[in-house]
Amino acid sequence: MLIGRLIVVLLLNLLAYVTLRRLWPAIASGWRRWTFVGLVALSLLAWALPVALGFGLRSDIPVIGLPLKIFSVLWIVTALISVVFGSPFAIHRWWKSRRAAASTSGGTPGVVDLERRSLLVNVGRAVPLVAVGTASAGVVSGISRFVVREMEVRLRHLPAALEGFRIGQITDIHVGPFISPTYLRAAVEAMNEAGVHLQVMTGDLIDDLEQLDETMAALAACKAPHGMVAILGNHEHWRGLEPILDGYESLKKREAPVRLLVDESHVIEHGGERLRVVGVDYPMGTRNPFVKAQRMRRSAEVAFQGASPDEVVLCLSHHPSFFPYAAESGAHLTLSGHTHGGQVALLGIPLFGFVFEFMLGRYQQKDSHLYVSGGTGHWLPFRIGIPAEVTILTLRQA
Repeated sequence: MLIGRLIVVLLLNLLAYVTLRRLWPAIASGWRRWTFVGLVALSLLAWALPVALGFGLRSDIPVIGLPLKIFSVLWIVTALISVVFGSPFAIHRWWKSRRAAASTSGGTPGVVDLERRSLLVNVGRAVPLVAVGTASAGVVSGISRFVVREMEVRLRHLPAALEGFRIGQITDIHVGPFISPTYLRAAVEAMNEAGVHLQVMTGDLIDDLEQLDETMAALAACKAPHGMVAILGNHEHWRGLEPILDGYESLKKREAPVRLLVDESHVIEHGGERLRVVGVDYPMGTRNPFVKAQRMRRSAEVAFQGASPDEVVLCLSHHPSFFPYAAESGAHLTLSGHTHGGQVALLGIPLFGFVFEFMLGRYQQKDSHLYVSGGTGHWLPFRIGIPAEVTILTLRQA
């Protein structure tokens, strides 16, 4: 995994160098070239050095480890933005040079629009500066503390006893290189302070299993009257499902207020009324949309067993694409994550909104509601316009 990551980073930096050399020819000589090489080496060292010193791929060297990784992300994002936005200008300059050379060799001097050429050259040269500024803003936002987002969800036929019932949601924490168990505990404490009746964790809890004990201890800090209900995401399956299941089992044995649901449900009684919480597993193991749909339908059939039309049903699904199956099965409200909202938005619109049918925020199908969180953590500290969030949802009668 380390070798693959280093190769990808190295190739990205090579593409950035080729692009910048076309935009800023001076980068290919003198101190500028060696500065570029040094920054590339430092970005690679941020990932290779902890492994070489025995700390592991997702662990940090004390004191310098986290700043090194943050710098590496900043540099990698800068290189990526330079390639994406600089390539058109670099290709245009190369094409113009070829045309000028061909005209000269043919004996017919080409006509050059100096004003237009100057504009394109200046815009092209500005790309690296824009890349550095954008990457810096995104990384600063990415490493900032989460916001607490409050909202009301109005449900038809909500029993009076559940009027004002408050649910706290955290999701996509990704405890690992950039997110610590301390950060997770702060998110749990934020829900405690908000006075929610129920806390939910909708998947992608952890990436670094060496921090599993501290992560589970952070979840156990839940003080909600009805405890916390958690589900699995794709990263639990990727990083090591058995140790994570054992971690949840250890909380159960210690009678911690945390319950894991895997294609099953749990009934809460509040003020004499029943609230059924349904938790579904992530449909792993296939990119085939038809197979994934079959697995989601199977999860719905199993998880919603026993649900009654007289109950309010809350569905927890890491992947928001489960929403139609939840709505069809009688869920009044579905809470999801997984998308991180794309982590980048312009004017409030997710830049990568085309990737998922349900990317961020509220959705509704008839009387069934969905909320997709932008995520409480991240696996890459880069956010623009979509802050990390702890969500507080209050149920109201429609």
